[in-house]
Amino acid sequence: MPHQPQSPIPYEQTSDYHWTEVAFELLESGALAAVVMTSDNVSSAVVEGACPRCVHHFTDRRPLTAVTSGIGGSRTGVRGTGGTGPAEPARAYGHGDPVVLDVTCSCGATHPAGASGTAEPNAAGGCGVSFRIELTADPAPASTGGQP
Repeated sequence: MPHQPQSPIPYEQTSDYHWTEVAFELLESGALAAVVMTSDNVSSAVVEGACPRCVHHFTDRRPLTAVTSGIGGSRTGVRGTGGTGPAEPARAYGHGDPVVLDVTCSCGATHPAGASGTAEPNAAGGCGVSFRIELTADPAPASTGGQP
C-alpha cells in the first residue's frame, strides 16, 4: 500500500476504527514501526513512520513505567512518596506481554482548518487522527551506554 505525502489534508479530530485498521496495514508493510523496550526495569515505547491518515512522518516516544526518586510527592500506595498503601514494584514489560498504545498524529505539519472551522489545537501539529496499536514487548533488552 504505497502512501506518498500530498498537500496537507484538513485537520479532523477522529478516532474512527478505520484508522486503526490502516495503521495495522502500515505496520505489516513496514511503513509504520512500533516497539516496546525494557532496560533496567524501565519500559518505553516508540511508534514511528507514516501517519495512517495524512501519511506524514511522525515519531511518538513514551515511557510505560513511572520512575520515581522516592522523595516527596503524594502518590497513594507508592513507598517514599507519602502514600498510605503498600508499595508496588514498577511494572516492566517482559517478552510476550501485550502493550496497547493509543497514538495521535504528531507529524508537525500544519493542517488547515477542517469543515467544522476548527484549526489544529496542538502546537506540535498533526492531522487530528487517533488510532490504537497493540504489540508485545521486545525480547531483547535495550543496550545502555554503548555497551554490547
